[in-house]
Amino acid sequence: MATEDARYRQSSQFRLWSFAPSHLASLRSESNMLAKTAISARLQSSNPPVCPIPDFLTPAEEASLLTYYTNELLRAAEFCELPTEIRATSAIFLRRFYVTNSIMTYPPTELLKTCLFFGSKADGFYIRLNKFAEKFPNTTGEEVIAAEYILCQGIRFAFDVRHPFRALEGAIMELRRLESFENDRIDRAHGNARNILKYSPLVTDAYFHYTPSQIMFAALSLADEDLAERLIKNAFSGAPWEVEKKVVEVVQSCREMLQCEPPEKMNDQEVRKAMKPLIKKLKKCRDPDRVDLVALQKARKEQAGQKPKKPKSGLQDDEAVFGGALVDEREAKRRKMAEAANDPFGPALG
Repeated sequence: MATEDARYRQSSQFRLWSFAPSHLASLRSESNMLAKTAISARLQSSNPPVCPIPDFLTPAEEASLLTYYTNELLRAAEFCELPTEIRATSAIFLRRFYVTNSIMTYPPTELLKTCLFFGSKADGFYIRLNKFAEKFPNTTGEEVIAAEYILCQGIRFAFDVRHPFRALEGAIMELRRLESFENDRIDRAHGNARNILKYSPLVTDAYFHYTPSQIMFAALSLADEDLAERLIKNAFSGAPWEVEKKVVEVVQSCREMLQCEPPEKMNDQEVRKAMKPLIKKLKKCRDPDRVDLVALQKARKEQAGQKPKKPKSGLQDDEAVFGGALVDEREAKRRKMAEAANDPFGPALG
């Protein structure tokens, strides 16, 4: 257990994407403020200028929409029949991206498709672009990959995502080895915990605050608290009591977070209806220059292609840098070599 945690602390997930709750809230508030400032300037400078400036989303409203669109991503991944870990990786990519980018800046309906396709590539699951795009109405392959580089920048090119699924399989094997509980009970807990892991930590901030093993223990505790407690006691037998107490407190904190988003919410129509006012508000205050990601990508490519022309290479460049002396010296050497071309022993040594 300790060795696995030590390895996790060396990962990009821990180094780049682990935050205290207050730090994460601060980053999101800053992204929200920067988006408001930039979008206000663009709306006022548009032709004709937009007046009055619409009401912008608050950080709390953005957080609610992020949960909603993460849920939509998972529903789309299920429809596309993508493997469990790819669904999870794609969801974490989406949530990472919107830590330092506002939902008002880049459209989440387009980014979730990009996250699904790129998440498949990141986890080595090959799927043809056009075949993937066909699964979504009125979507082209060009639209799916238009935001790929933007996504990579947003997630800081950290493509490795550590999930708690393997930790759960190891925990179940350990419970069977202990022979303290009936196999039927362990099987039920296994299935329920896995269902929780496939949804609850992905639509919350669990991956930002807890390690994969802590998330696994929290999910197992929700599925069967006695099994989780037995496993924790076995894992920390011989360790100081304070260490076990601290682990139990962290697992309980994670458990409370997961309880807020049970798997039953995935297809809850009432939750979807409650989001309609916020979606309507988002459409009024989004960045007008980034609604069309395909056009944005083309514009950036054209801008990158317009590189300043290099000066012509040749004697004029040398003369400009080194003066006429270098040019004269080269010309004299060329004439000397030409004169000695007919001499079989070459030019004089002196």
